[in-house]
Parts: sequence; structure tokens; C-alpha cells
Amino acid sequence: MLQQPLMISPTGVELIKKYQGLSLEQYQDERGMWIIGYGHMIACYENFAGPLTPETADALLMLDIQRCQCLIQQCLEISLTQSQYDAVVSLALSCGNEAFYQSPILKHINAGDFDRALVEWEKAIVLNGRKVTSLTPQRQAECALFTQGCEITVA
Repeated sequence: MLQQPLMISPTGVELIKKYQGLSLEQYQDERGMWIIGYGHMIACYENFAGPLTPETADALLMLDIQRCQCLIQQCLEISLTQSQYDAVVSLALSCGNEAFYQSPILKHINAGDFDRALVEWEKAIVLNGRKVTSLTPQRQAECALFTQGCEITVA
């Protein structure tokens, strides 16, 4: 039986903020998607005519995290520690819900094979078939958080 669903901690939110960065103005990312705030993908029904306030950026981030946590609660089959959960939320938010749901990382986590999950996790730096090396520090930080306090060794 799974434990009561975890919620992201302040440590997890800070990790996401650090690696997503804050943009109060909208911009197009490497995939051509329009982004604003802390990595918020602007949906076709959203209109951001001017710059965001930091408070609005925080609110958008929390909405994105909430959506992400709903997916994780549906597809996670095992219990995680708080640091593992925070790392998984950061990864899922960064990859996108669909990509995370279909990832071998999730499959390995659900199987309890954290070593293999971490090997795949560190390789999760490809967008649209292109290696995005700027994702490497984020993936390393997520993996470090995931293994915090655990006896996990990656071969």
C-alpha cells in the first residue's frame, strides 16, 4: 500500500526555480514553445500581454507543480522519500508530463530499480532529438537529490 501522497517541499520548489530560471517576459525555447515565468509553457488560451510580476510567476509555477503532482500520484506505484519525490517532480516538470509518463525512468522507479533509473535520468538531456547540454547540471542536481540519504550506487 502506498503512503499518503507527498507534496513538493520548499527544497524541491527551490531546485525547480534554480534550474528553470525566472523570465518575467515571454520567450521561445529550444523547441519553439512560448515560455514565461519559471518554465511555464503558455497555452493557446493564455494571454500574457505584459511582463509578469514575481508573485504571478510563483503562482503559475505552483499551478504547474500541482498538475505535475496529479500525474505523479496516478502513475507512481511505490512510496518515495521526500527528497526522491522532489527530484521526480522536478524531472517531470522539466520533461513534460507525457514524456515523463512514457519514460524508462518512471518504469525503473516503479520497479524499484533506482540504479537503472538514475542511469537513464542522467541521459535525459535530449529535446527534439538534440542533446541539450545545459540540462546536464539540472539532471545531476535532481539525481543527487534523489539519492540523498539513500544507499544507491550507479555503476
